[in-house]
Amino acid sequence: MHAGERVRASVEARISHELGHPRVWITVRIVAGVWLLVLAGVLYAYDVGGWWRALLVPAGLLHFYWAFILHHDAAGRKSG
Repeated sequence: MHAGERVRASVEARISHELGHPRVWITVRIVAGVWLLVLAGVLYAYDVGGWWRALLVPAGLLHFYWAFILHHDAAGRKSG
């Protein structure tokens, strides 16, 4: 098995696990996103952190996006 195949299998396993417990993972993703944005705000307020503060914003937004996707996948599984 190549490294790319192992990574893909790992990602697919994580996605299937998150879809199996959507309420928990949606909450975890939202809390993580809020924490990352608050941390970025603190770093910007004190003008420290360099590139870290710039990287925390998209990382936090990505957690919100994943929570949104999980919510819609979970809603689709319930109705379909």
